[in-house]
Amino acid sequence: MAWVEFAFPICPACSCSWAVSRHRACPADRGGAPPAGGGGLEVDPDASQVRCTGCRRTWGVWETRFHCTCGHRFEAQEVEEAVREIIRVASLLAVVLAQQAQDMVEIRRAGEVSFRAWASRFADTVAASLGTMAGRLVGTLLRALG
Repeated sequence: MAWVEFAFPICPACSCSWAVSRHRACPADRGGAPPAGGGGLEVDPDASQVRCTGCRRTWGVWETRFHCTCGHRFEAQEVEEAVREIIRVASLLAVVLAQQAQDMVEIRRAGEVSFRAWASRFADTVAASLGTMAGRLVGTLLRALG
């Protein structure tokens, strides 16, 4: 399935959370403390895998440790309900995005079919008009010569 951003669950110590979790001590880190520092984390809800957008490393979602700016460290199991909700929402989002992509393909295909049908009708109309004009021209020439 698709990788989607992995939100930082509510910290049990200070109740802070962020839209995106960060990979602490990421080898690709350019400095800065969470939530700003480190690569962003994405989750594959079907495989229950997490990956870092910075260093591209992957690991199991239940192996994830969260480090809050307040200094509290907690394991995914400590916030299991929040992590399961993140995975559920990510899974739904991935399904919606996949359906949207499929819908766009269908719209594009329908547009191409519609354009081809219009171009074909246009060509038929032009050909018919040219045929009619050619017939009139030949008829006029024959009458003028005859």
